[in-house]
Formats: sequence, structure tokens, C-alpha cells
Amino acid sequence: AWFDYPLYMLLFLSKCSNLNNFLQTTAARCWINFSDSHKVHSLFGCIVAIETTSHSFFHLLRWARRSNDIQLLWTTKTGITGLIAFSLTPLIALPMAVPFLKKRMKFEWRKALHYLAIVWAAALMCHAPQRIFWMIGMPLFVYAADYIVGSLFKCHLVESAHFQRLGDSSCLIEFENPAGFGKQNSAYVYLMLPWISKTQFHAFTVFPGNKPNHSSICIHKCGDWTGKLMKQISIPAHKPAFVVGPFLSPFSSPAMDSEFLVAVASGIGVTPAISLIKQYSCTSRRLNLVWICRDAGLVEHFLQNVEFGSDGYSLIYYTGKRSIILPEKKLPSNVFLFNGRPNLERTISGIIHSICSGEGLPEELSKKVVTKTPADMRAKLLVERALSLYTVDQLFDYSLKASNYYNESQEPLTNEINYQGVLSTMRHLLANDCNVDSITKIFERVDVDGNCRLNRVEFEDFMHLLLQGNCTEEIQTVKRGLEKMSTARDLFQSQKMNPSSKDEFGIRQHLHSEDGKFSAKNWSMLYCGGSAPVLSQLQDYKKKFGINLSVEKFDW
Repeated sequence: AWFDYPLYMLLFLSKCSNLNNFLQTTAARCWINFSDSHKVHSLFGCIVAIETTSHSFFHLLRWARRSNDIQLLWTTKTGITGLIAFSLTPLIALPMAVPFLKKRMKFEWRKALHYLAIVWAAALMCHAPQRIFWMIGMPLFVYAADYIVGSLFKCHLVESAHFQRLGDSSCLIEFENPAGFGKQNSAYVYLMLPWISKTQFHAFTVFPGNKPNHSSICIHKCGDWTGKLMKQISIPAHKPAFVVGPFLSPFSSPAMDSEFLVAVASGIGVTPAISLIKQYSCTSRRLNLVWICRDAGLVEHFLQNVEFGSDGYSLIYYTGKRSIILPEKKLPSNVFLFNGRPNLERTISGIIHSICSGEGLPEELSKKVVTKTPADMRAKLLVERALSLYTVDQLFDYSLKASNYYNESQEPLTNEINYQGVLSTMRHLLANDCNVDSITKIFERVDVDGNCRLNRVEFEDFMHLLLQGNCTEEIQTVKRGLEKMSTARDLFQSQKMNPSSKDEFGIRQHLHSEDGKFSAKNWSMLYCGGSAPVLSQLQDYKKKFGINLSVEKFDW
């Protein structure tokens, strides 16, 4: 029992978010990383659950072997409180620790059961001699006080947050920072949307928005709560939200302590790296991004809206099916877009080799590998995207509604659409890339009888003609152009990996130099995402080359 007392105390102290956030800004952070206290909470929680179960089991076994001692279980304070704690332990620990249960139980149920820990702690306070009352009671009191302070002073009402879908599975939230919100670099918040659930607070990374004094949150659809959010945000909207925080994320300490950073992200996990890029872009730190993503809308949004730093590589490995529409602005020469998954060992080693050797430093690259997409090609790619999102029948129905809006005759159109309806649809799909002359020529070509109307079959021919001509060849040219390798780009191509090579780029000589500028102690790898294979590769890389790895993963 004495072994467990410190663990009992840390179980509650590790979840004092406001206290840990404050301690992380003091000199105490030199010895303890308070921003990653959830790791301590999870580890000690499993140990306490095992020890509590074994402690109770052997007490029951001892009492059962002695005559009349088993009645101590319900006739003494120690027996009753011990039975309460023993009964609650599996309900508190197993749903949060066992993957099988985590996948099959809703988060709100698991969290509600986890709060039984307060009853569990109250039972322990009365379980043993007087000293345990204070050893458990004081941390419980600190936790309760921390929770109340956070609810009163760090819970901010955002009256008009802007919600916008970036694709079928992701949503962007932007809001003006409320008074007293504080810094949001390398941080996370708890978000509550009262129009979805008034009791659920979920943790998400927060990063600086494009507008001054604004913040953004990116959410990926992965459960009931996020599924409801995606259904309600079918179009951009302004809605209220409650934001608790911000709190320093597990990335904050290693990012602050390291001169060279490699941030690896999968999917929506790129948001902490975006925050670090904005935070450290004007410093001497080199932050390199390796992003694996299959959501085309997410990639297009960040390519268009994020200013990637010039002192580090930004490598985007796109694994989706739809063609990426590159932004109108020219991408920096240190931003590379690949099709397919990376070999992380070769990719990270290539980054380290480039920076340590000085060959192909990101800020010295002059070749623009990724360039601006011509307007006519962008239009064809937009049509390709539209046909991947909507059926021809859906586009025809949309054009039919627009045609009736512009129809000057008294009889409504039912089976045919007019030129104005088609043009309205194209302007909606193509926006600034809508070429009226080109659309008019294709319309006249399909309109054989010359009545300025198209039926369902003719409209389908119209859509296909938009993609014909030299379109296929041009799109393939873009894709081939994206695959061209400069000297630096060649370092990150997974296909070039030699399986028998233990250290292809010879980076050990730099990393294992104790006093060298590029020694392993000056490097850190950061990972945020839900991919177990990616995390496994990074853990293997850590063992092989000795570079520290920090993980941010809100899989509670």
C-alpha cells in the first residue's frame, strides 16, 4: 500500500491542467515535462489498477481462509471502503486502457465511468489510518480546485465561430481570440459545442489563424460527436462554441529544447506542426515537416493558406485518389508534393543528411519544382473533382433549378436545361477559373438542334467534353512534373531506398558526435496522428539513431 500512495497522489495531480500549464512555464520544467502529464497519468493508472486488484484479491483470500474473517468485508469500515474501491477499479481503468473496449464504447460513456475515480478516492480516504485521508484528500482537493478555476476563468464563450468543411471528413473552425485567451502556440484546447452536446468537451490542437488575433481548430471525422458536427456543417456557418484553455501540448517542451526538429504528421495531425512552423519560422530553429495525408481538401487548404518556413523542408506525401488542385500562388522551393507513402527512415535520414552536410539546404534551393498550375488546367482539374463528388444526375438537377431561375417562358423546364443554367453551374464549380468562351463553344458543339437547351444525355456529353482534348495529357504532365527530382528531392523518394543499407547517408557520424552541432541530442522527432505503422517506424528510428521522439495523440 505504501508503494501506491505516491501513485494515488500523482493520478490526480497529473490531471490538474491549469497547475501543470503554469509549472511548465517555470524552471521546474527543466526536470519534469509537465506538458506531457497524461503519459504519467496513463502509466500510473495501469499500475494502480493492477496493484489495487491484487491487493484486494489477497486480502479476500486471507479472510476467506480464516473462520468468520470474511464478515469483516461488510462489518468494518476498512472492508466496505476496500470493496467499493475494488469494485470501481475495473470500471474506471479498463474502458480507457483496453483497446478492445475503447473501440466499442462511446467516449462519453468511458469518460463518465472514469469520473468514478472521485468516488474511488473518497473510499480510499476512509479506508486506512488517518494519514491516508490527507495523502489522498489533498491531491483530490487540488484537482477539484484546479477544475473549478478552469471552469470559471479559462472557459471562454465564442459567440460566432466560423465552421467550414474542407472535404467529406474534415472541418475547420476559426474564431477571434476571446479576452484572456492567451498564447495558442504549441497548445490544445477543450471544445464544447452546445448545439451538439452540452456535456462533452473534446481536446483539439489549436493553432494561429490567418487573421490577426484569430485561432483555428481542424477536426477530422472519427466518431459520433464529429459525425454529428459534419452533418450539421453542410455549408459554411457561424455558431457558438465554448473553448477551455489553451494548455501547452506535449510538443512544447521538445520543440523549445531542440535546435533541429522533424515533425511527422498523418492526416489532421498536421495542425501542431503548423503551429510550430508559425511559432519558429523567424528563429534559428530548423523545423522540417513530413506530412502523410489522403484528404485532398485538407492538403489543398493548407497549401493555400499556410506560409511554410524557408529554413526547413515541408514534404507532403499525398495518398488519396483525387488529383490535387495546386494553389494559384507559387509554392516555396522547399515544399515538395509526392504521390504515395514515404519510407520514413530514408525520408528523415535524407533531411538530416541535407542539413548536416550542407548539400541542398532548403533555403538555398532555387529550382521551383512545384509551380503554378495554368488556369485552363485548373479548370479541368476542378471539373474532375466535381465529377468525383457529384453524379451527372445531381449536376443536371442543379443546372435545371438554375435554368428555371433564368427561364423567361411561363412553362417550367423539366427535362432540359438552358445555357444560363449550365453557365451558372460552371461558375459555381470553377469560380475564377470559369472560361465563358470555352464553355460557350462546348455548349454550341453539343447543342445539335440549336435550341440553346440540353437534355440529360447532351449534358453528360458536355461534361465529358470539358475533360477531353489534351486534358489527359496535360494532367499527366503535371503529375510527371511533380515527380521530377532535383538533388534535394531525390533524397526523399522512398523508391530509392536500399534495403540492405544500414545508414545510407552516413548520418551516424553527425548524430553520434557528442559535442557536434548536429549531434542526436540537438534533434527531436515529433509525431501527431493516429497511424500505428507510422508510430512504429518512428520508434524504430529512435532506437536505431538515438533521436528523441515525442508523441501528441488525444486518443483518450
